[in-house]
Amino acid sequence: MSTYARLTTTLSLAAATLLAASSAFATPIYDTFGPLDTATFGGQGIPNQEVAISSQFVDGNNLITVAMSATQRYSNPALTNDGAGTYFATAGSNFGGNNESPIEGALWNFNYYMKVEGINGATPILADYQINLYYDFNTGFDTPIGMLGVINATNAILASPTPNATLVEGSENLMFGYLATSIPGFITAPAGAFNPNALGEYNFGIQVSKAGWGVETVAMDVQVIPEPATMGLMVIGGIPAIRRRRR
Repeated sequence: MSTYARLTTTLSLAAATLLAASSAFATPIYDTFGPLDTATFGGQGIPNQEVAISSQFVDGNNLITVAMSATQRYSNPALTNDGAGTYFATAGSNFGGNNESPIEGALWNFNYYMKVEGINGATPILADYQINLYYDFNTGFDTPIGMLGVINATNAILASPTPNATLVEGSENLMFGYLATSIPGFITAPAGAFNPNALGEYNFGIQVSKAGWGVETVAMDVQVIPEPATMGLMVIGGIPAIRRRRR
């Protein structure tokens, strides 16, 4: 094989690998999974002990931290997780448990945290970076990144009353109407609609880049599963059916 042919083959394989890597980050991605004591996720009493956290030094003197979690909405049942970035929620919607909100939402929220801090006199702000927040309406497992909804967090920060913010955090619900509506420059909504009663997996992530170079990523999954009582009925109801088939 000629040198040119070998080079072409190598470049083709490299391109295929890069495309595959950029197609999805459905597998949870984080540096640590555990407490993030500084996070409030923009509310009061939102759990912050089981969080997917990624941190990276940039330009030597800037530390950027992005984190995500999923928690119950108001007094709904608490979510569980596998300790490795996948959370388990139950299907359904209400007004926050005991009519705690005038807005109907799924029983669970996804939470995000973005912070940059400087050392040695550096004074970075979040808007120095391109930050995209990804969310999912598709119940299929491992939704490709191109099918996810995208919030351009950088543009949202620049348009806010605090464009020089160094910390932005919040707690959102997939039933919130703005997530289903594309707003040029700010939100690219995913296809379809979110169904709070559907079972399946939802993928979320935050990607940070600067001048086109990737800086940091955090990603998590939320799997909506049947309630324990429903699962018990399925098992109890399924055993006789299996026995009948065997007979």
